[in-house]
Amino acid sequence: MSEPEAAGSEATPPPPSLSDVQDLVRRKDEIEAQIKAYYEVLEDGLQVDDEIVEFGSVNADNFQTLHNISTVVQHSEGSPLSVTVIRSGERRRLRLTPMRWAGKGLLGCNIVPLQR
Repeated sequence: MSEPEAAGSEATPPPPSLSDVQDLVRRKDEIEAQIKAYYEVLEDGLQVDDEIVEFGSVNADNFQTLHNISTVVQHSEGSPLSVTVIRSGERRRLRLTPMRWAGKGLLGCNIVPLQR
């Protein structure tokens, strides 16, 4: 077989279909939303081991379960929330904005009860 015939016999993949392109764009948007959610949580300053003492309207006086915080988050989608934490013995005020992203929830993080 001559060189031009060998080069021409290599199969070129078919061009991507419209649905393939749409799927790639959707996955790209989901990944960007995930990155944005994590970035905003980190930029706003919420860190592992922060002790949350106030989350929007929920504080030590009216807190009953994590459902209280979940309710505040759901009703605050797209609006900044004031969050007060104790970090390394210091009280700090943060601002978090709950929003939809590719993952679960609206914050891009999990809040767990403090075990004492």
